[in-house]
Amino acid sequence: MKEKLKKLYNRFLAVKIITIVVVVFLSVAIMLPLIKVAEQFGVNIRENTGLNFEVTFGNVFFFFLFGICSIGIIWLAQKYIHKKKLSELGFLGKIWTPIVLGFIIGAILVSLKNIVLILNAENVEYIKVISKETSILAYLGYYTYFIVGFIFWNSFIEELGTRAYPIQKLKNYINPHIIFALMGLIFTVGHFVLNDFNLGYFLSLFIASYLYSLLYYFSNSIWLTVGVHSGVNWVGFSFFGTSWKLGALYNLKIYDVPSWIVDYSNVIIQLIFLLLIVYFNKTGFFNKYFPKDNKMGTNEN
Repeated sequence: MKEKLKKLYNRFLAVKIITIVVVVFLSVAIMLPLIKVAEQFGVNIRENTGLNFEVTFGNVFFFFLFGICSIGIIWLAQKYIHKKKLSELGFLGKIWTPIVLGFIIGAILVSLKNIVLILNAENVEYIKVISKETSILAYLGYYTYFIVGFIFWNSFIEELGTRAYPIQKLKNYINPHIIFALMGLIFTVGHFVLNDFNLGYFLSLFIASYLYSLLYYFSNSIWLTVGVHSGVNWVGFSFFGTSWKLGALYNLKIYDVPSWIVDYSNVIIQLIFLLLIVYFNKTGFFNKYFPKDNKMGTNEN
């Protein structure tokens, strides 16, 4: 039975695509049973997402458990379906330079959106989150978790499952833009498991996923996309969060911005940035700073 499935996978592109999509779907959908398990322990994950995440043992435990399960599914697929190492999914080459570069790009990208909102707001209010009574040691401890255990961990989970794995497995068989679009839908829909639907937010998530996919495809570095993703999230939590335990520095309140600007300004900025990525690729930027020597092999199963 196992050999028959392997032959079908190697012979038919449709079987290959379905298999990989199922693996990606499972790496995201594993969240659903974990939500139910968490509820049995009195942990409400649905009300602890994004900026509303509360740093408690239960929430952190199930957040890490989700990541471990999601990465585990990709690892199992790599080992038993593709007979490849997990490290081949964009882990080769430099680490810190792409992460730092990506982080700066992501922070600039989301900051531009916030600048647009501020310029079009009737009123802007800044509230300092950290109180004078907060212990420096306590703050540093929570902030370390925020950066490593929340920002980078979350970005790594999503970039591995919805970017690196499917792109690496399918890029030699179908048009990469079809992969980007398909994974963008999975990435976007996955966010609405715990959030209400909004068209502007949907488009923003989809285009963001497309951007990350392009960056991964051109660089073959998961660290670059993890960096960008982390930079975007860092700005959001640092200046729009309400809990210093989750990295909030200031709580920025922007009032009376036209709804179309709120919903679609980020979409427009992301589209411009997408064109810039394509332009830099044509100028040879990625070949220069992400040389082929640092890229993984092209023969994928």
